[in-house]
Amino acid sequence: MTLEQLAKQGRRKEIFTTAFTINESICHARSETLRNSFVDCERIKNRNELVTVRNGVSYVNDCAAHSLSATWFSLENLNGQAVWITFAGNDDYEDMISVVRQHVKAIICIGRNTDQIKNALGCLVRDGIMRADSIEEAILMAMNKAVAGDSVIFSPGAEIEGLDAMKMGRVFVKTVK
Repeated sequence: MTLEQLAKQGRRKEIFTTAFTINESICHARSETLRNSFVDCERIKNRNELVTVRNGVSYVNDCAAHSLSATWFSLENLNGQAVWITFAGNDDYEDMISVVRQHVKAIICIGRNTDQIKNALGCLVRDGIMRADSIEEAILMAMNKAVAGDSVIFSPGAEIEGLDAMKMGRVFVKTVK
């Protein structure tokens, strides 16, 4: 690990610690109205939304995660190993290496342009990067990879022209229920 990577990791932990401290302070706020206004933000639709648990596998809709930072946070906060369904894009996946190494057992990319993610993360997951042509195909692949205690998460991590993440999120929810 380079010094720069260590600094990035430390900065991210600092940010999450600050956010946690603020959240704890708000939860102890005297004004019930103020406290409730923040508590309501906890369950934002399509963001880390637990859809169902089937055969011990948790299915999480995170289709509102339109950046790798949002996806990083979602993966970091899952229990157990994850099968990550994402979009194939031309992003810089360097910041994802540690979280993928620690929490992800399989990556399924929707789309054709998988070179960037394969080069960055392919060696970190046992089966490499798998490609799917649709969200339905990706879900079936993920169901075959996940075992009890795992999570299947649809978290695009990017906005890709021609792909509607919210629509795919609705299909994800409908399919896994």
